[in-house]
Amino acid sequence: MTRKGGGIMKLTYLIAATAMVLLPTSAHAEETRALDHFTRADLEQALRAAGATIAPTQAQGQRIVFTFSEKVTAEAMLMSCEDEQREVKCLGSALLASFAADENRTTEQSINAINLYNYNENFGRAAMGPDGVISVQMYIIADGGITPANYSRQMELWFTSATNFYNYLYEQPASGQP
Repeated sequence: MTRKGGGIMKLTYLIAATAMVLLPTSAHAEETRALDHFTRADLEQALRAAGATIAPTQAQGQRIVFTFSEKVTAEAMLMSCEDEQREVKCLGSALLASFAADENRTTEQSINAINLYNYNENFGRAAMGPDGVISVQMYIIADGGITPANYSRQMELWFTSATNFYNYLYEQPASGQP
């Protein structure tokens, strides 16, 4: 009888061990769940996971100021919300980095740098506003669902792209050619 009981006990342990290996952990489940809308907490978590440093002294408002790549300060905000004021059930996130025009370049040279960036880069779009402020922006949507890992990965790619824009605008030859 002891022998049969020991066999059942071993089988129980084997089943329990197999279940622990095969069942996803709560951390894994958290990373693979699809977000069908964004919250401020989701946005902040994705920014941090992508390597951003969020400014510590921010009023609870719609814009989140953050830095990345040690030289770029940007803003993030939730968009297309069911309730814009309270930021409830938001379907989009926007990232925006603004740059001052290089004083050593003409407007035409800056526009050439913007056009070259837009031609070569995939994550973000650059533009010069009527006030001369140059920006690179990106939108991320939750339509159809997006995992937290994909959300932060898209931000990482935009960080790289916006950092590359810095090089187009300030460090490439004034002709706008690589």
